[in-house]
Amino acid sequence: METKPVSPAGASTDSLENVTRSVARDGTSHVVTLERDFANPPENIWGLCTTPEGLARWFEPAEGELRQGGRYRLTDSGTSGTIERCEANALMHLTWEYDGDVSRVSLALERAGQGTRLTLRHVVADNEHWAQYGPAATGIGWDGALLALAIALADEDADVHATMSAFNDSDGGRRFVASAADRWCIAHLSAGADPDDAHESATRTAAFYTGDE
Repeated sequence: METKPVSPAGASTDSLENVTRSVARDGTSHVVTLERDFANPPENIWGLCTTPEGLARWFEPAEGELRQGGRYRLTDSGTSGTIERCEANALMHLTWEYDGDVSRVSLALERAGQGTRLTLRHVVADNEHWAQYGPAATGIGWDGALLALAIALADEDADVHATMSAFNDSDGGRRFVASAADRWCIAHLSAGADPDDAHESATRTAAFYTGDE
């Protein structure tokens, strides 16, 4: 079956403008939060975020025991972890283990009118990586993931990976990264970051994502 082409242009604008971003301190960690409303019901989003076939459509192939207490592994990046809490169509907490670092991710789905409010939090360490790249390093990655999720939700036949690959290599993709970095800089400043540090880390992160570093 031939899949219908999907342009991310409109979805990318929505993903940037419709996401609320915040940065907070939690002891020795930083909390990077993205919140976005979708028109789809929670169960549709939950299926895409928690099943092997759903994740493979827009994120990464996943293997393991995808249940509370189970271990998972994302096969493309090698990210792995433990699913610490799982409430169907509502909440998931997991560890995010990559290249020797352990952080934590939570996903919450709350019914909002006819749709769903998605809240994603990533708790990361206050370390050298944070000092160099700030919240944009984590945030831009999740901005891209929410864009891919929006495309998957909009069209069940979309080839999301091909669409995102072409978009990431385009001028529009570069503008997406630059704009997302600016928005994370604003969130960082709102959290009380030093202005020079916030601007420099956001610029550095954008350059990393676009290959200009």
